Amino acid sequence: MTENQVSSNGLDPMVQPYLDFWKAILQEANEKTRQLVESIDDSADVKTWQRRWSEAVSRSMDAYLRSPVFLQAMKQNTDLMIKVKRQADDLATEVARNANIPTAGDISGLFERLHSVEDVILQRLDRIEERLKSIEEQTEMSQGAGI
Repeated sequence: MTENQVSSNGLDPMVQPYLDFWKAILQEANEKTRQLVESIDDSADVKTWQRRWSEAVSRSMDAYLRSPVFLQAMKQNTDLMIKVKRQADDLATEVARNANIPTAGDISGLFERLHSVEDVILQRLDRIEERLKSIEEQTEMSQGAGI
């Protein structure tokens, strides 16, 4: 594509930094590879060559992942995904409300209410059990006394 085609389709401002960055990375990698190949002699160990290559790739990827362009793109993508998720959740909630379908929040609230009612019932049952024990003790005492 020519410069005019790239500029006319509207992608230039967004894509051009990536293209420039990768062009620079590939040029640097080519130069490092050329230097590496030139430094290899017949007695060079293949493992040493592999280690050097891995280190060069590692430095290259580290530089890319730490670049301001990449970090900004990741931030924008993350922000966009959060916005899309919130909009999808809002839409799902609205559809559920209009269709009278309970949402997770509704069910959670209902669960909390049921749990609090269960606690109240258990407390009342404990009190009834204490009263029953008291009545049983009084009955045993009165039967033991012969009344």
